[in-house]
Amino acid sequence: MASPTGRESPQELAAMNDFRTSIWSVFQPLYEDKWDQARWDAAVAHDPAVVDRFMKKARLPTWEALEEQMKKGPPAFLRPGWRSPLLGKRVDLSWLDSDAFECVRPSKDGWRSKKVVVIEFWASWCRPCHVVCDILSRISATKPDAKVITFNHEGIFNKTEIDRSIVQNFIDGRGDMNYPIYIDSHRVAVQGLFEPGQNLSIPLAFIITTKDQVVHWVGNPEEMAAPLEKALRSP
Repeated sequence: MASPTGRESPQELAAMNDFRTSIWSVFQPLYEDKWDQARWDAAVAHDPAVVDRFMKKARLPTWEALEEQMKKGPPAFLRPGWRSPLLGKRVDLSWLDSDAFECVRPSKDGWRSKKVVVIEFWASWCRPCHVVCDILSRISATKPDAKVITFNHEGIFNKTEIDRSIVQNFIDGRGDMNYPIYIDSHRVAVQGLFEPGQNLSIPLAFIITTKDQVVHWVGNPEEMAAPLEKALRSP
């Protein structure tokens, strides 16, 4: 959901805050057999014009579509207790040595000589992905036993074609992406690791020990400091 831009009217800000507190946080756990239709109908009784402006700014679907989505509940990977099926499993990383990727910033070479490889998936339109660039740069600069390799796919969820100029301009406009970056136009990395991991969100990082190619952790790079240290200390 979009954050306030500073250009919202008091009514729009009120609608945004009410959505977060009275709808988003309340109904996220009330899916499937826990759904309360009467409670939903009461919660969404707002000024239609204000709500319409808010929904467009927040890039949310219509109320009807949102209701159906929330009735079904979050995808499996967002539910309490879920674990990626790749955790603790050996994965085949032979695809990482292929020339199927377009190199934007080198280089993934030498990853096998490191103790750990951190593989991250991102897209330029993903605002949370912007936040972790500095984290990945610091790991790349300060962890000599870890190799950071990132894969961009602008259409990672809908398989649209990638406009390289958009990706290049995005990277050129930042000063905190100091690590290997590749465009995964042919979805080799997506199919080899991202989709099998089933945590279909970005930014998404995999911490993998190179000797045995076992996945030690999967998640948002903002949360990987402790898991990375643990993997680096592993036998």
